[in-house]
Amino acid sequence: MRISNVWQKPLPLLVAALSFLVFIVFSQQVNADMFSWFKKTELELSPEVNGTVTFNGKPIAGAKVLRLLTYSDKKFNDSTTTDEQGHFQLPVKTVKLRVSSMFDTAVTQNLVVEHANKQTDVWTAGTTNTLNYESVQKLLSSMKCELTSPEMRLEIPRGNPQSPPLGVASICTFEHDEVILEKELWK
Repeated sequence: MRISNVWQKPLPLLVAALSFLVFIVFSQQVNADMFSWFKKTELELSPEVNGTVTFNGKPIAGAKVLRLLTYSDKKFNDSTTTDEQGHFQLPVKTVKLRVSSMFDTAVTQNLVVEHANKQTDVWTAGTTNTLNYESVQKLLSSMKCELTSPEMRLEIPRGNPQSPPLGVASICTFEHDEVILEKELWK
């Protein structure tokens, strides 16, 4: 009677089977990251934005404030209009997107004021993956945007203390400017 080769060498087969099982178990996290883009994740693209718009120190009523947000190639735009005191407010902007931890994704925030047939950038920030930082939230919570002010380059902390500061361009001043690490005129 002849014995099959499978039964003659059980140890190598057992080792191979166990190796395969170990590989499957330890690769689950890699698979979860690799295929996470199939799931939609809720992301905050912008915190609530509150501010006032002035021109030569006088509040501007009826100016349109546009919030232009991008995540990769997707655009999420909304707008509001300033009241009689030049105040405007935009709510938190949260979206559900397919997100992959395998690739960096470009994320931008722009605030633009339309007044007297002119568009003025009052806030521009961009990075990869997210702009959901406490420093961004503090700055956008109370902005004073004088349309005649020069553009400044700001450096603010990111969510991770080991990351380099985030560069922002703005013409505004901020109630919570204590989070600004560095400020200089944009040249």
